[in-house]
Amino acid sequence: MKKNILFYLPLLMFSLIAFSCEFDNETEISTAHENDFPENVEMLEYSSNSITVAWDFVDGATSYTVQLLNAADTDYPAYTYTTTTEDYYMFTGLSRRENYYARVRANFPYSAVSGWAYLMDGENNARIMTAYGIVDPDFETTEVKLIANSSSTLTVAWSFTDFLEMESEIGNTYTVELFHDEAGEDLYISWEEIPTNLFNTTTRPLRFTFSGLESGKDYYVRVSDVSTDLQTRAYKFTTGAALPAVGGDVILSQDFSRFIHGGDILYDAAGYSRGSGPGRATWEKAEGKNPVDPDNGQATCNASAEFNVFDGGNVMPAYTEGAGMKDWGKHGNTSTRPGYIKMGGGSAGATLYTPEFSSLTGTSTLKVRFRAAMYMEGANSYGEDMLVQVVEGATFNAKGSISNQSSVTVISEKRVSLLEAEGDFTTFEVELSGVTPTSRIAFASDYAKASANKTRFLLDDIVIMK
Repeated sequence: MKKNILFYLPLLMFSLIAFSCEFDNETEISTAHENDFPENVEMLEYSSNSITVAWDFVDGATSYTVQLLNAADTDYPAYTYTTTTEDYYMFTGLSRRENYYARVRANFPYSAVSGWAYLMDGENNARIMTAYGIVDPDFETTEVKLIANSSSTLTVAWSFTDFLEMESEIGNTYTVELFHDEAGEDLYISWEEIPTNLFNTTTRPLRFTFSGLESGKDYYVRVSDVSTDLQTRAYKFTTGAALPAVGGDVILSQDFSRFIHGGDILYDAAGYSRGSGPGRATWEKAEGKNPVDPDNGQATCNASAEFNVFDGGNVMPAYTEGAGMKDWGKHGNTSTRPGYIKMGGGSAGATLYTPEFSSLTGTSTLKVRFRAAMYMEGANSYGEDMLVQVVEGATFNAKGSISNQSSVTVISEKRVSLLEAEGDFTTFEVELSGVTPTSRIAFASDYAKASANKTRFLLDDIVIMK
């Protein structure tokens, strides 16, 4: 037994010495190529779900390891691949919502490796997103945009992928929230799980108009995709300045800020609705969490929803007065839209009459400033001109509908072309003479164009000055 131990002992000692020498030798070699980085690391191409990273060959390297990281400062890769014969690699099956950072190292014999060479964007590690490529550090695909604002409205659009590829999101369900604060703790209003049939799925599918807001105030909008459990941050948007924002002696102004019900036909956005019957007996703001009242039908609505503010769908005088239209009058269809009024319906025209100017002491000449837009449905326009008139003798019933249209006398008139107001509001100003304390100013369709179905327009921000 001792003989056997003595016989094998020299062999064991030799093996340990040899292993020690080999280990020391490998330790020394493993740092020999640490500065032999792959050069010209670049993104060769990208798609909606792939990123291809390329680099230059390094002399003596036997393979290359390429990695994608989800953060610029991490050493834990999301994806790793080692290639022996190529100087590029395509990562596939990637998420379009993730951030990726790429790096490559060269591998050498005896387990030696170089340091990591990163794909760079200037002096920073490049941030890569599928379908976008290299993007800025503050680039966001989950985004809420301001489409338009007025003194009382904010119209926003959103996307969780790409505003050019929103069709993929049409079938999802969304919650939109409006806060007074950036932290999202002081809620003004929210609409929970808005059904997708409220959005126009052929042009601008994901838009919503918040109405009845304070002028010149910051609000914060947050959107949640209920279908995917994703949520945006809170985006700050500011409403416009209150009227009148003009000089001169203002004797009347109307910004329709209390028009909070109806879909937004101009910006193709969903909005708030107000049901028929009891819901239109009195004007009432919508606020709080999901203010859907089964008794009055206050809820969300699509862009085509509207009703005649004076008498449509069982509207009562209390609603018209609450909407800020006391002592105003109308002929034809004058419909609620969020923050503005829609004039005309079908091929029929409409006229909106101001209150009388009882504060005047005699016959005056007045300047009338207003914003108007051509009424359109898609690419089709349904209005070319509107008339601004001084009228006498108009009388109205309790709801504000004119009762003696044929007896009204037009004292003076100005025609306004709406051809330059396609797709958005344009500001106009006219001067009218012959205004007396019993006069009204009327904003009217050109009824002569009824047969051509060119009698509709949108009206906002009326300011009348001496």
